[in-house]
Amino acid sequence: MDTDTFKEKFSFQLSGINLFVTIGITVIILILLTTILIAFTPLREWIPGYTNSKMLEQSYDNTQRIDSLETAVENQEWLISTMQAIISGKNIDEQMKQMLADTTATLQQVADTYRHSKADSLLREEVEATTRAQAANGGDMVLGGHRFIPPLHGNVVRKYDATSNHYGTDIAGITAQPVVAAFRGTVVATHLTDDAGYVIIIQHPDNITTIYRNNSSLLKHQGDIVRTGEPIAIVIPAGKKPLMPYLHFEIWENGQSVDPEDIIGL
Repeated sequence: MDTDTFKEKFSFQLSGINLFVTIGITVIILILLTTILIAFTPLREWIPGYTNSKMLEQSYDNTQRIDSLETAVENQEWLISTMQAIISGKNIDEQMKQMLADTTATLQQVADTYRHSKADSLLREEVEATTRAQAANGGDMVLGGHRFIPPLHGNVVRKYDATSNHYGTDIAGITAQPVVAAFRGTVVATHLTDDAGYVIIIQHPDNITTIYRNNSSLLKHQGDIVRTGEPIAIVIPAGKKPLMPYLHFEIWENGQSVDPEDIIGL
């Protein structure tokens, strides 16, 4: 009631059923509000037992980074040991065979999980046809008991000349033409230069190394195993320096440069 006029303003009757209904409705409302807070607001992270979503994302990201770093360290260690063996003139055939075996098993597991799409199969058929055409046109020859193929189908625009420090052969191509591996091996280095575009270096058995310069992009990375005729890069397209797209291709055996035309018969 009003304290000044003593007029009644509000009245209620207290009974057992009213008290039970009031408490029951209040409890239900509290439960609903708590459920909403837990399910739809960040406040649930303050409740003991619930994991912070940001922490989960950070943990997953850290796991991915650690895995990538471990792989990079392993590849770097293998690269250093291989380059040391090459520089010292040691034979790395056993090391190559073991890595090829491990990689083949891994690739087989991946192949069992993932199947080629129709577009990928058509691209592979096109590349294989290009490789066969290259072999038919330019032929292939043997180096160290291994048969090499031309990495690019085209005409020679500059020949090998060791006296002028030109240790490779320049092969003219067409815009965005794929460059293929001249022989199976392992990618030991990839880098970008100002004057030669992207460069990829492949180590082959019997201390044979091939170098592919003047690429606009790379399809393989350091540590990848490549097969003969497998695309590894894209030649620099027309419109960029140099205006005519070409590949600079080098072959080295036991630390000595070899004229590519004597090996792949361009």
